[in-house]
Amino acid sequence: MKTVLDNIMEKAENADMVVIIGAGTRGTELLSYLEEKSITVAFFFDNRDKLAGKKIHGVEIVKPYRVVGGGKCLYIIAVDNLVYRDELFTQLVDMGITEDDIVVFNCYWNYDFISQLDKKDYKKQLEKRYYKVFGREIDWENPVTYNEKINCDKLICGDEFRTKLVDKYRVREWVKEKVGDKYLTKLYGVWDDEEKINFDDLPESFVLKVNNGSGRNIIVKDKSAIDQKMVRRQLREWKEKNFAFVSLELQYKDIVPKIICEEYLEGVAENIYDYNIYCFHGEPKYIWCIKGSHRPGCKASFYDKDWVRQPFSYGYPKDEEIAPKPQKLEEMLALSKELCKDFKHVRVDLYNLPDGRILFGEMTLTTWSGLRKFIPDEYDSFFGSLI
Repeated sequence: MKTVLDNIMEKAENADMVVIIGAGTRGTELLSYLEEKSITVAFFFDNRDKLAGKKIHGVEIVKPYRVVGGGKCLYIIAVDNLVYRDELFTQLVDMGITEDDIVVFNCYWNYDFISQLDKKDYKKQLEKRYYKVFGREIDWENPVTYNEKINCDKLICGDEFRTKLVDKYRVREWVKEKVGDKYLTKLYGVWDDEEKINFDDLPESFVLKVNNGSGRNIIVKDKSAIDQKMVRRQLREWKEKNFAFVSLELQYKDIVPKIICEEYLEGVAENIYDYNIYCFHGEPKYIWCIKGSHRPGCKASFYDKDWVRQPFSYGYPKDEEIAPKPQKLEEMLALSKELCKDFKHVRVDLYNLPDGRILFGEMTLTTWSGLRKFIPDEYDSFFGSLI
């Protein structure tokens, strides 16, 4: 079966110029792939004023325009969000660019291939991904580093209990039983079918989520301003894609897809921190303090339980500003200790809101899917020793 990348490569090799539309995480990922295949990218196109003139791997970011002269140009839209993706496609067509010269690259670029793999081939696929990131072979027999151990867990953590923990709907009942429902966001509704959502019954602002993966959220600040048809399309696309086959995090494989609607937390992404608490053998050890709520360009630092900033980072650039110590740090640590019982390692994600509430985010079993680097590298082994 021809994959999305096969189609992109075929068209790129026959083009005189290639541009990537979208200078975010997905666009950067695509650039790296094309560079490996000796495909030169001329520009990034992005509508955001703040990015104009900047460069990624030496490739300049400019506002979109129709390339005239110089032969055939291929325009690759590298954006995961369906709404933005459609808007960019329409923008390019309105500029006079033909649909044949536009292709889409998204987070499911390798999905068709991985979803059809035999289980016996999962390990080989993980070996390839691990080597691509770290430049060394993974040691399956004697894993030492944190990322090695996470990848080992990915092959065995598809049991029913762990599936329940990463199901954003079912985990709510588990948290309620463990610590009470005061730590849960308000739930406005749950549906199996996106066509059953009655937007008239919902408040003016809310968040729609699909329970079967990570980052599958639609923030609605004003429901009168949304395109309901487009929202339903996005939810349906997420439901139909099994998140387990994005990077072989098998705990997601058997989730029954549902749509949930929760309260909108004003300013969470823009103004407050995520507190992701790394727990080992039933004890919270480090707080990963993230400014920017896992959005592209965000920064993060690690703190110990005494709120002393640590000299390492993982995945995100280190935040050089000292984050304010959360007012309810001790309660968050106590809460995470209760939730992390019986785990050799888990990450408990919490928020401490300006109104004083502590809210549960999620239980994370395989951070970064075990495919990001610690800086300095020695902390990969240090965190591995904690497991």
